[in-house]
Amino acid sequence: MSRCSKCIHFLAGGVNGSDRPPSDLVRTDDVGLCRRNPPVWLPGENGDEGMFAFPAIHQDHRCGEWEGRLPC
Repeated sequence: MSRCSKCIHFLAGGVNGSDRPPSDLVRTDDVGLCRRNPPVWLPGENGDEGMFAFPAIHQDHRCGEWEGRLPC
């Protein structure tokens, strides 16, 4: 089935930039990052700050850009 968890562009449990180490930010809610396209700019709350980030998506979603992972 062509869902995000089986796509080469999906990073399971991935998190976007932070000042904390990645090991502190492990996700266990079946959400990861789609790395098919470059990160997009997300403005901060006050409009002055922000960050570039990959879209966070659930592993069961699907899209037209899906590419299967190579078998190990």
